[in-house]
Amino acid sequence: MQYQTVQHQPARDQTARSQMIREQAVFAARSRLADVRRRFLNHDLPSLGSLLVRHQIAVADTAEWPWARVTGWPHPALLRGRSLSDGAHPSLAHVRMGLPLRIHSVDIVDWAIIDARGEIAEGAWTRALRSPAEPPV
Repeated sequence: MQYQTVQHQPARDQTARSQMIREQAVFAARSRLADVRRRFLNHDLPSLGSLLVRHQIAVADTAEWPWARVTGWPHPALLRGRSLSDGAHPSLAHVRMGLPLRIHSVDIVDWAIIDARGEIAEGAWTRALRSPAEPPV
């Protein structure tokens, strides 16, 4: 009988790999951001669908990545939306589900087009990733 030797990656290698995957997901989303804005403004989303964005909010020495539903995008650099969750960090007491937000486009790390059934029709590259502020599993 043969046994395979399993080598465990050091934690820093796993962290570097997670960081690379996160950066690739953010790049994929940001590289398509102008197109999804155009589609939103032209009402070229699925019938009864909506556009969500995931944005980065710096807190202490880390960040949270909450989602928001886009309600308006009057300028390429700034959009209006409604928060889909509460901020977890105590300094984010102003981020509450349903409250309006102003989000700078440079803070967008992902977006998703949601269809009438509430399913992801496009985007959401970061959905399998933890927010940088979340502890490892």
